[in-house]
Amino acid sequence: MASKKNTKSLARYWGLAVILFALFGWFLPEVGPMWIAVASVVSVLYICFQMPLPCGAWNRDRTRCRNNSSGLLPGCRIEQHRWQTAKLMLASGGWEELRAKTLASWKRALPAVAAGPRSSPG
Repeated sequence: MASKKNTKSLARYWGLAVILFALFGWFLPEVGPMWIAVASVVSVLYICFQMPLPCGAWNRDRTRCRNNSSGLLPGCRIEQHRWQTAKLMLASGGWEELRAKTLASWKRALPAVAAGPRSSPG
């Protein structure tokens, strides 16, 4: 019997099933393009706002924050880290910093690659 803590922690990864559905939907003729589009939008929203990831914001000692955050955009529990990524997108030259932050570790790079643009088959 699974404990409540393990069940709760596994429930945070519900979006991985949606991501897999969106990826494998291209190879299954029974899945229509509407369902693939809906699953793609839901998976991008999950990765941006809810997927458990390390924060990755800059600390005052110029190291990356390793606290847990919910998604690529919002930061961790530290007030200055919240929405630091969204502010980077609006700043001049912020896209280079955003790319470096997103690809800083494999835990952050994998969801970014999964949320990337999908091309149509054939």
